[in-house]
Amino acid sequence: MFKLLESFIAVYETRNFSKAAAELFLSQPTISVRISRLESQLDTTLFDRKGRTEIQATENAKRFYPTALKILADWRAAQSTIADHQQTKWPFKIAASHTTATTLLPTIVRGLIPYIAQLQLEISLHNSDDILAMLAEHQADLGLIEKPSIQDGVSRYEIARDQLVLAGNLKSPIWLLREQGSGVLHYTQQYLRAKNIVPEQIVRVKSNTMIAALLAEGLGQSIISKDTLIPDTPFVDIGEDFHRSLYLLTPEHAQNSENAVIIAQLLQAIQDHKSL
Repeated sequence: MFKLLESFIAVYETRNFSKAAAELFLSQPTISVRISRLESQLDTTLFDRKGRTEIQATENAKRFYPTALKILADWRAAQSTIADHQQTKWPFKIAASHTTATTLLPTIVRGLIPYIAQLQLEISLHNSDDILAMLAEHQADLGLIEKPSIQDGVSRYEIARDQLVLAGNLKSPIWLLREQGSGVLHYTQQYLRAKNIVPEQIVRVKSNTMIAALLAEGLGQSIISKDTLIPDTPFVDIGEDFHRSLYLLTPEHAQNSENAVIIAQLLQAIQDHKSL
């Protein structure tokens, strides 16, 4: 039963049998058989197939999805309890963008200190678009981004503010730009369009920390969070339009009740303006 549920969740989240199979390291026919078997046991159709690749979740599948997540999470928790009867630790994965990893992540981790003994805490660094996808696919329990993006299945909360500035050698023809999917790149493109600037030379850098180090040495210019600059790096204010929000993301359906409680308490502390 649990393998059937695992396959259902993967297909529901990817809307693709091949992607679900790759995610679970199985063959596509195996996934198809498991879904058919689950549909038979539930006496309902879970997915409408449109052609060879396109599928659409039925209303019954949408209703069943949160329940399937809970059943599978409870089963995994039971397995973990047996494997380690002395103490059960719940996986808790945080995905942070490059800016929020510097400005916001320490505050969030401080807020998790009371629960640290019961968590298997894992933190990873990604761009904003990738984090949004991870939350939608339940590959992370909490996300921190600066790009104002939304997606079905993901709840977004504005929890802080940040100021972007133009920094570095403002006479340099070199612009240091982040990769596609980055929140900073999203705002940089807005700035360049507004000022009718076409950079003479572009260097792609997949790290705010590296950009800050280059700017401090006068090697190019870039739009960057003021809070991530190395002291004494020259910068100019570029206006209120580049004072942006920082967001906390959570899946609409937490993978287990313990993580749901922890996230709810974090959000309540933020909303009450308590010190985390």
